[in-house]
Amino acid sequence: MEEIIKVSHNRLPVIIGPDGSIKKKICKETKTNLDIDSYTGEIIISTDVSFFEIHLAKNIITAIARGFSPENAFKLLEDDVVFDIIYLDDFVTSSKKRHTQIKGRVIGREGKIKNMIENRLNCKLAIYGKTVSIISNQDDMKNIKSIIEQILSGARHSTVFKSLKQSEFKSEGYKPVKEKENIDDITFTK
Repeated sequence: MEEIIKVSHNRLPVIIGPDGSIKKKICKETKTNLDIDSYTGEIIISTDVSFFEIHLAKNIITAIARGFSPENAFKLLEDDVVFDIIYLDDFVTSSKKRHTQIKGRVIGREGKIKNMIENRLNCKLAIYGKTVSIISNQDDMKNIKSIIEQILSGARHSTVFKSLKQSEFKSEGYKPVKEKENIDDITFTK
């Protein structure tokens, strides 16, 4: 079994690593073989084990190609850790200026917005090219994507922060109480 993916030339050295160390680790951890064509940017992923190993190697390589460090990309080897990509073209025209503006909204001044999302929601973000990529726990991915999509859609940061704070409460098991209930008001049955 094999699959071919193409990556940007400027990310190939990161995928290969010093003395091929990252490539070797990907092969070892996923039980795959990688054949990298540095001229075309194509990577052939092959294995005799199962398609799952190819899928896992592809996700790690794609995460590195989308701007993650190899250290963060290897978190995809853990159970329940997933990777997703949000494409900026889904939110704005293909104007380079607009892409830069909405990437800036996700990053924030001096990286404050990005850091806040990463720290509060225990995830990793990479803003690279025309994408925002996320590595997080599978249970949290939907919430994280929603918050980033709100920012990309032009929502005020204050609105997103409120949403972020509510998601923190939900993740901690917080449930708002509507009315105070007295023990005398509860009917017990046998």
